[in-house]
Amino acid sequence: MIRRVLNDESGYSLVEVIVSIMLLSIAIIPMVGMFDAGLRAAMTGSNYDKARALANTKLEEAKSLPYDTVETSFPGGTPAPNPTVTSSSQSSGAPAGFTYTVTKRYISKELADSSTDEGLIKVTVTASWGSGNSYSTTGVVSE
Repeated sequence: MIRRVLNDESGYSLVEVIVSIMLLSIAIIPMVGMFDAGLRAAMTGSNYDKARALANTKLEEAKSLPYDTVETSFPGGTPAPNPTVTSSSQSSGAPAGFTYTVTKRYISKELADSSTDEGLIKVTVTASWGSGNSYSTTGVVSE
């Protein structure tokens, strides 16, 4: 009985092992592509979150300032040549590779664009990164 167990050559043949390795390879190779796609999606989401945080921070900064300061010297502390439409591109205070643009317009009490000062300014902050990617947020500063 013991001799029969020792002479038994059961197990996997070389062909079976090669076939199983090929089947595993066919299943695993597409997963590598999924990891790459997942990494790209995570990076895109991270950049979007950074842009959103930057734009919201700058908008909240504008909302916390007095109306006259927003009208004349926001952002950057330099007086605006024409407060009806002001655009300023900045990179200080932004994460590496990001810039933001602040656009201000007077608006009327009915929230339509206006050329006269009625005590309301629409502030739009656009954070940009990469080639053509951007996020914008808009708020109103009142007198």
